[in-house]
Amino acid sequence: MTGWVNRHFIGVSSTVLVMSFLVFFFARNIFITIPAGHGGALWLRFFHGTMLDFSYSEGTKIIFPWDKIFIYDLRVQQLSDRFDVLTREGLQVSVYATVRYRLSPDALGAITAYAGPNFASSLVMPSVGGVLRQESAKYSLDDIYSSRRREIELSILEQIVQAIAVLIPSELHQGPEILVQDFWFRSVQLPPQLQSAIEAKLTQRQLAEQYVFILQREQQERERKIIEAEGIKAFQDIVSSGISENYLRWKGIDATLKLADSPNSKIVVIGGKEGLPLILGPWENSAGQPGTAKAGPAPSPASGTGAAATAAPQATTMQSSGAVGPKTETGTAEPPRGLLVAPDLPAEPLALDPRTSMPPRPLESR
Repeated sequence: MTGWVNRHFIGVSSTVLVMSFLVFFFARNIFITIPAGHGGALWLRFFHGTMLDFSYSEGTKIIFPWDKIFIYDLRVQQLSDRFDVLTREGLQVSVYATVRYRLSPDALGAITAYAGPNFASSLVMPSVGGVLRQESAKYSLDDIYSSRRREIELSILEQIVQAIAVLIPSELHQGPEILVQDFWFRSVQLPPQLQSAIEAKLTQRQLAEQYVFILQREQQERERKIIEAEGIKAFQDIVSSGISENYLRWKGIDATLKLADSPNSKIVVIGGKEGLPLILGPWENSAGQPGTAKAGPAPSPASGTGAAATAAPQATTMQSSGAVGPKTETGTAEPPRGLLVAPDLPAEPLALDPRTSMPPRPLESR
């Protein structure tokens, strides 16, 4: 053996170098890695093409560089597309739909031989569109757009499963190759005029419901005001039954004391009908001009002859300026009646003139 290697060393070395170069150059075609959740269908260039009853699982596979492995995603996938359909009324609606599916691992060879890696665009979505148009023609727009939407989706899903199950001939594979799991409408786009009409109808419906709540609120407000009025009436009945003349007299005295303690200038007239003083003042308003006197609380106002008039001889004034009423024709001062109006304050008197205050006397009288 050693002698043979020595005699053929150059040929053996050349063969090893060439094989190493070929392996390195075609490494990506020889060592194929199948990712997690994927599967592979084997295609043989010189031996009968696609292997229908054979598929690769995950991991690294070694094949001849002239052969090929088609890798498919075996995990759950979903496809979405837009379809134009007609409803039962003949109205054209644009529907954006989604279908969820996965592939059967033992059917990768049949899928490769019949449709290839682009099976989704060549088999799945055309079948979904055909079933969707057929089933949409059985329902009205209100059914698709509103309450029966999920019911229609389940009906379409059942029809899609039956349609896709017979896409690939049974000679290539027995059983379903594409397992459809779910179907739903992502959106339904109506014609612009119809969309505006539906939005206007929904707006009016919401306004009608708003008025219902407004009427309920006003009804509750009416009941609240009735309860409030009943409470006020009950309060007035309770208070009016408990008010007496002695209570009013006591409140008048209390109010008189509070007015008497105020720093404003005032006149207190003693000797009213009920025994309460009459407080007058201030004599000047905020502008510094003469104004109307303000009287303290008096439960029994003067009628005919006032309280101050009946007790005029006993009346005592705290301030003397402007405390008497207007003069009568005889020149006598009329006593105040009821609420007195302060007269204008007299101007300051002038200095006495000696000629008038001390007239000259004749010499004979001395």
